[in-house]
Amino acid sequence: MNVGVLGLGRMGSGMAYTLLKKNFNVTGYDVNKMAYGRFNGIKNFKPADSIDDLYNNDAVIFSLPTGLEVKQALSSYNNKSIIIDTTTLDIRELHENLAIINNSKNYLTCRLERGPKEANEGDLAMFVGGDMETYNKINNLFDALGTHVFIGTHEQATMMKLISNMIGTAIVDLLGQVSVVIERAGIDKDTAIRALSLGGANTVELFRLPWQISSKYEPSFSLELAQHVIEMAINSSRELGIEEIPMVQLNNTMMKLGLKMNLGSKDVSEIAELYKKLNK
Repeated sequence: MNVGVLGLGRMGSGMAYTLLKKNFNVTGYDVNKMAYGRFNGIKNFKPADSIDDLYNNDAVIFSLPTGLEVKQALSSYNNKSIIIDTTTLDIRELHENLAIINNSKNYLTCRLERGPKEANEGDLAMFVGGDMETYNKINNLFDALGTHVFIGTHEQATMMKLISNMIGTAIVDLLGQVSVVIERAGIDKDTAIRALSLGGANTVELFRLPWQISSKYEPSFSLELAQHVIEMAINSSRELGIEEIPMVQLNNTMMKLGLKMNLGSKDVSEIAELYKKLNK
């Protein structure tokens, strides 16, 4: 299968690299030509001269910063390639993009969970929405990238991603608060992780707690990006007529406060530093 990848940032380049390892032919495009350096010497990778070149492939993966770039890319879409849009969008942006496409059956919403490490390893989680026949047609592509679930409509897949973000960031926020308690109580961090993993407090986000206790953070998912996505989740919930989600709204407020304190350039878990300052 011939696959185009639009946007060779941390996630896009990871997906391209995974597909190349699994013998897909990949054509990549990025405005930053330095992004092509990673693929030097890989015979089944080809840099594209323009976005239009990507639409000669069987499928094109969009991995773009915002909905604005998606709109620009769709302006020259020829309705031939199957588009797999992994860009995080809210419901309003989704509807704007769908309005541009003549044949929406060729457009699949694919919202990603996990990060660059998993993109490189083919271990992403994907929430897919759109036309099921189209989804089934390229199942092998999704299989190569990780684990995928067909959610239903474009709107449902989009909301599923935002719901996941609501839960995940709230847990990271809570772990940040807990990290202060663990440190003050003098509990060994490895012992704390082991104990918490045995009960109802076990969560996939628990790997961030040692970072929070030690104040040593790894680059993953920035606080700025997390806050942006939660804002999208709140706005998309309002589109559904839901105004009151107080825990999510409070989490958003605390993330904004963390950003004002210049926290979170590496990871959202740096919200713990806010609670350390508040408790001094």
